[in-house]
Amino acid sequence: MNLSRRALLSASALLLARPRTVAAQVSPAAPDIAIVPATDARPEPLILCWNENPYGPSPAARAVLSATAPLACRYPQSEIGLLLEALSKKEGVSVDHLALGAGSGEILSCLGALVARKGGSLIAAEPTFMELPEYARRAGVTISWVPVNAQKRHDLKAMRAAVGPTTRAVYVCNPNNPTGTAEPRAILREFILSLPPDVTCIVDEAYLDFADDPAVGSVADLVGNSRRLVVLRTFSKLHGMAGVRCGYAITRPDIVNDIAGVRMSTPNIFAMRAARASLGDLEFLADTRRRILASRRRICGELDALGLAYAKSQGNFVFFDTHMPIVEFEQIMLARNIRVGRPFPPFDTWCRITVGRESEVDAFLAALRAVHAPALRKAV
Repeated sequence: MNLSRRALLSASALLLARPRTVAAQVSPAAPDIAIVPATDARPEPLILCWNENPYGPSPAARAVLSATAPLACRYPQSEIGLLLEALSKKEGVSVDHLALGAGSGEILSCLGALVARKGGSLIAAEPTFMELPEYARRAGVTISWVPVNAQKRHDLKAMRAAVGPTTRAVYVCNPNNPTGTAEPRAILREFILSLPPDVTCIVDEAYLDFADDPAVGSVADLVGNSRRLVVLRTFSKLHGMAGVRCGYAITRPDIVNDIAGVRMSTPNIFAMRAARASLGDLEFLADTRRRILASRRRICGELDALGLAYAKSQGNFVFFDTHMPIVEFEQIMLARNIRVGRPFPPFDTWCRITVGRESEVDAFLAALRAVHAPALRKAV
């Protein structure tokens, strides 16, 4: 049978376009259903390396995403004000204290550009989330790294001591990624208020929704004073919309204007409509949080049983010592069809594991026991 080149290309396109997975719809009462591959003999690897929320957007947000498809031809300007008004009510601040971004990562990049514009240095913990430090470094900013302390927490005393005449900003990811640790609100407030008035403190609260320590809380209430404070939030984590890209900052109006001056884009119409819908789906958000925290406790319980050290997590992931080079542990887990966190120097034997669905946690813990339980029995 002879086929034209166009026919061959059309057939290839159809094959490539076929969906490879079927995702379960999730509601607060839905059972845990793993994602099942539709075509491959070998299942897709479990993705436990990116701190994603596997329960995805709320039913309300999913409905909005679907209903918005016909409006993809429209520019989203009219949606910006609606989302800002919803966030204003949620955060208790006026609209001029809010800056939107295509994910909080975009705002972090904007802040990196602003630090570079002023010259000087940025202080950050080591290790921490790299979006801001890496962008700032590429823009010519000097990064002053301050190692986390023995509890894998920000060493705020050392970070304050590192502030000097060239310091333009201090970055605090709270809870911190990749360690998962969080600074108590009272201690962090004291640190922020101690900074010189011309130094910007950037507090990334992307994972704060997963904190269960009553001492840990937001510092956004400090935005109202004269301090140069930027508090970042995202719809990527608890709201389960990492692929949609929507985040925001709470800060002074003049800093909002500075961010707008270097921002390259805004969230799209899907992101802004889904974000508004998700804000109102409180039952789903509470159920998602409950399930993730329960699975986080299960992981920590198994690490205790295996004698593996870990940091006290307040995020949707756990940072633990594998007792082997992380590159080796990655390969061992991948052979069991599980993708785990990449290296985070200087903790070259530590792994960041995302809290997945209950069935995914089952698979990970079974693999972890297979790797460590024999060694544990031999040691005994």
